[in-house]
Amino acid sequence: MRWLVLVSVGLLWAQPEKYPPAQTFPKFLLYTLDDKPFTEKDLPPAPRGRIVIFFDPYCDHCQKQATFLAENPKALEGIQLIWVSTETSAAIADFREKYLKKLPGAIVLRDKDFRFDSYFGYSIAPTTYVYDKAGRLKAVHKEEVPLSALLRDL
Repeated sequence: MRWLVLVSVGLLWAQPEKYPPAQTFPKFLLYTLDDKPFTEKDLPPAPRGRIVIFFDPYCDHCQKQATFLAENPKALEGIQLIWVSTETSAAIADFREKYLKKLPGAIVLRDKDFRFDSYFGYSIAPTTYVYDKAGRLKAVHKEEVPLSALLRDL
């Protein structure tokens, strides 16, 4: 019974409906790993669209997602990859070094203010948001996703 009460309270606390996915690419304030503010205005053009991945450096599924994307970096040309985590800059930098080396154009940011959900939508690690070149939301995935599926979403 205690377990049921704890799960129920946890579900009510999370309130995913409070943060629906952003239907157009949102304005945001996140931070670089050296703690400099970074907004949507700092992003370079994305001629084929943007893929935003909310991740945790310690998450096996997030590591697998990075591996999927690193399998064919050429297929991602013109697509902007934005990786965002709430972990420490050191942990994020270690993840970048280990899993994102083959994705040199990937932008890695820190959500030190825990505002990602209010910008993009309720997220668990990994959650992937796919936006087309016009900034319209095409798909949301709340698990690791093969590269071929993400490319189809665009």
